[in-house]
Amino acid sequence: MRLFDYLYLDSSKLSDYMTALDPGVIRELRETVKVQSAEEDEKEEFLNQPPTIESATKESMHERILSASEKHSFNRLYEALKGNVSEFDEFTEIELGDVHKNDLIEVAREFAPSPLSQMIDSMIEFTSMAQQMGVTEVDEEAQTAIHGITMLFRGNEENQKEVPVISSADDFRTSVFFMARRQYILRGVEELEGESTLFGKVEKIVPPGKEVDLFDMLKILPRSMRRSKAGDDLVQNLKEAFRSWPQELGGPIAEDAFSLPGPLVVVSPLAVFR
Repeated sequence: MRLFDYLYLDSSKLSDYMTALDPGVIRELRETVKVQSAEEDEKEEFLNQPPTIESATKESMHERILSASEKHSFNRLYEALKGNVSEFDEFTEIELGDVHKNDLIEVAREFAPSPLSQMIDSMIEFTSMAQQMGVTEVDEEAQTAIHGITMLFRGNEENQKEVPVISSADDFRTSVFFMARRQYILRGVEELEGESTLFGKVEKIVPPGKEVDLFDMLKILPRSMRRSKAGDDLVQNLKEAFRSWPQELGGPIAEDAFSLPGPLVVVSPLAVFR
């Protein structure tokens, strides 16, 4: 048995994947317990004989209801899928010929939110903290820009944007990338930084010489604008703003932070754990 320290668990995907094991979503487990108890029965006096006491064993059935947690469901799924998952530990390189789209994959790496995501988070948090403490004043133009960037990259409470997470490129030729939905992050975005294990399904394979545009992966623009000239112009303006963003607000950010070069494996994450 393996014990997991969960950092991320997508309950929506888990419900879908669990249909391979169960006819429906199990929300509770029922356990029947048999209890035996001894009872004494005193018989009345008969023909001047003293009363006698007889003992009997009585059985009763009790039912206990246990809540079936999402983590328990993942444990069951993980055990059931053994032998059907491509596994890469912290010492094993991923060769692109060994993995295919829709394969299940388990990979241990040193992960971290992308530099672009870290810069945006730092900028928003620093600006908010500085304003609350009265340390610095942010002019109206900068406030408008920060609010716009926040909505584009963070979204709102009802529609939170995903967090791009990439493996360290120092030790392996092939990088691993996934998008973490904020509502399924269990211990804060900062906990996604460090060595952990990603479990999910291969979504895309990017060969050497090709790259993925991070802005496309983030889907910051409506679908109708993503391939339009207006959309392209907006993205280019955003990139230019990040290149010249003030250092005191978390900038600037390098050009290579806007794209993810191959070889790269893009994974649709189900769980991240240590």
